[in-house]
Amino acid sequence: MIDEENSSITFIDYEFASHNHIAYDLAYHFCEMEADYHSDNPHVIHYSKYPGLEERQRFIYIYLSSDGKKPSNIEVEQLVNVAEKYTLACHLFYGLWGLLWNAIRTADFDCKEYARQRLEQYWSKKITLLDSSSIISQNGICQ
Repeated sequence: MIDEENSSITFIDYEFASHNHIAYDLAYHFCEMEADYHSDNPHVIHYSKYPGLEERQRFIYIYLSSDGKKPSNIEVEQLVNVAEKYTLACHLFYGLWGLLWNAIRTADFDCKEYARQRLEQYWSKKITLLDSSSIISQNGICQ
């Protein structure tokens, strides 16, 4: 993606591409910013690296602008909110992935600890992100 205003480029890695809601892919992107798989402890998640609200808004604004149309602030906010809820799906999916990989292979990567961290994040964020006043409709819009 190109941000013409800042002359910056963002590369998109399609390694785990699949048919998902756009908000899942954005949530996954944001969650992966917490990881450093090239460190001495690649299984450790650094939650402080999760992008702040302004960074997520900017990224989503640029993403939605890629078709040449400028999105409204409401469109950006709605997608930011839905993507935030989808972080739960990312944490749950990769928590379960870690448990599965821990059971079937041996590696330098501590899959069990990785799974623990992801599942812990899922449970700690679930209550606040899925309160009854904020429900995702079938078209993905928060109501």
